[in-house]
Amino acid sequence: MNDRHGVFARLREDDRGAALLTVLGISLVLLILIAIGASWSLSGLRKSATDNDSGAALAAAYAGADEYTSRLANDATYYKYGNPASTFSTATASTVVLPTAPVPANPAFNVTAATGWASVPGSSGRSSFRYEVDNSNFDRTGVIRIRSTGKVGTQVRSIIVNVKQEGFIDYLYYTDYEFADPLFSSASCTPLRYEYVGAGHVSACTEIQFMPGDVLNGPVHSNDTMRICGSTFTNKATVTTGDPRSTNWVRPSGCSTPSFGAGIPASASTIGMPPTNAEMKKETYAPGQPDSVARPGCMYTGPTKITFNAAGTMTIVSPWTKFTQPNMVTPSASLNPTQCGSVAALNSYTGATIPVLDRNLIYVQDVPSATGTDPNKPASATAPPTTVSPSSYTCATGAGGGWSYKQTAAANSPRIGFPFVGSTTATTETTPALSTATTPAYDCRRGDVFVEGTLKGAMTIAATNVYVTGDITYSSATDDILGLVGQNSVWVWNPMASGTSIYTAYKPAGSTARRIDAAILSVAHVFQAQNYSVGGYRGVLTVNGAIAQKFRGIVTEGGDGYDKAYNYDQRFKTIAPPKFLTPTSTTYGVTQYASTKAAYTPTGAPN
Repeated sequence: MNDRHGVFARLREDDRGAALLTVLGISLVLLILIAIGASWSLSGLRKSATDNDSGAALAAAYAGADEYTSRLANDATYYKYGNPASTFSTATASTVVLPTAPVPANPAFNVTAATGWASVPGSSGRSSFRYEVDNSNFDRTGVIRIRSTGKVGTQVRSIIVNVKQEGFIDYLYYTDYEFADPLFSSASCTPLRYEYVGAGHVSACTEIQFMPGDVLNGPVHSNDTMRICGSTFTNKATVTTGDPRSTNWVRPSGCSTPSFGAGIPASASTIGMPPTNAEMKKETYAPGQPDSVARPGCMYTGPTKITFNAAGTMTIVSPWTKFTQPNMVTPSASLNPTQCGSVAALNSYTGATIPVLDRNLIYVQDVPSATGTDPNKPASATAPPTTVSPSSYTCATGAGGGWSYKQTAAANSPRIGFPFVGSTTATTETTPALSTATTPAYDCRRGDVFVEGTLKGAMTIAATNVYVTGDITYSSATDDILGLVGQNSVWVWNPMASGTSIYTAYKPAGSTARRIDAAILSVAHVFQAQNYSVGGYRGVLTVNGAIAQKFRGIVTEGGDGYDKAYNYDQRFKTIAPPKFLTPTSTTYGVTQYASTKAAYTPTGAPN
């Protein structure tokens, strides 16, 4: 019995041992599971923190791009600053330079591990950014490429953005005042004011309205209150106005309801027209002067004719020109580079045929005083530098003044060719009722440009007045681009012989219609057809591009003149003609974003 009891006791002890082993095994498995779960949880926390930092680094990169655009808005010359040591800049042959006093140093331009980053405001130094500048295409397209890199903790993200000035060419049709130019309609339309200010326009102002036949295929903006009578604005034509009122446009009595494909007009900020295009003149100064640029364009003096040739050349006649890159500080240092044409050829009847000044600007100035310091000053106040044939042709300015270069039967005349012989020079570029105006339609000492032809290239032309004497078209609608900037007006040339008769010899080949491919800007006056109210119907005026003007220009009246067909060049949303004029208060917008490989390591070394 005792032995049997001892055996059972030992068996019970063996059972207790097995149970203990089972409990220990289960506990070990649970511990392993807990460890795995804790490890997984910690890994998730680390990943979540990394993801948060990565997202924050991307936000810091965007903050860097925004900070750069704000600097541009405060200083329009800031586009030239950057760090030449940046591979992003040197790879694109940018002309960036580091800021020097009095321009403050900018830590965002640093490119090495030994230098710091710019801090995102409000982040207590946790978020930071750097950016690099590519301005190699700014002259041609108005676009600056920025590679902006953000850093948070050990996470680094980079983006590339395109930055472009916001201005007149963001619109198919921009107008400052919604009435006719007082110079050509009423001398008593003063003071100038918008309709929604005070008691509205001055009663003497000739208000102009969009008509039922008008179709605008692109964005439209006016700083003034628009009068719209049954017009059609397509679904691409967003309409904005500086009128802040809830009812911010007028439908005159008796007019049908207009069609707003993109919605009724919305109130927006006004866009200030610059008072002059004179700043563009500095783009043609010979290098080395205080106001000169690294890659100057060409200056011509007095009436100048430019004909674009489809092969990528242009023929220029400019009898008064002496220097095409003047030096305003040291006149004797003025230049005549071959890219602008030889002076002898420019002064000749056949002109200088040269390659289109691609990615650059032409500026046509008035003939300076014979007693001034401008290197283009003439030896005589009444004749250009070389002999005019016939010799009886002299320059007399003022209302009713003569014109040295009008078309004649002489074999070696004209040089310019505009106006035609027999066409009036005594009136302004409008109806004969204004023949007492003191500003003649043509002036043989004024910096007017007469332009036509097929352009192959990218260029801007600025002048006192721009006359479109024939069709202006692009050789390639995707590659070519043109800006036309008139300090006074941009005119669709439509000559008058006398009284109310159109010039009978004016018979453009094939059609009287006119086509203009360009961004058009009239700084102080209008884009308008000469003699729009006489001579009968002239056909369709097609503009493919953008139009901006101080006052509403007129192209038709009472069945005379032109019908309008205006179409926005969609490229102007992202690019601009070379060195095109910008508003008085310039803002910049980002037109494209793209992620890219991180440009730097967390230590700040190039990646």
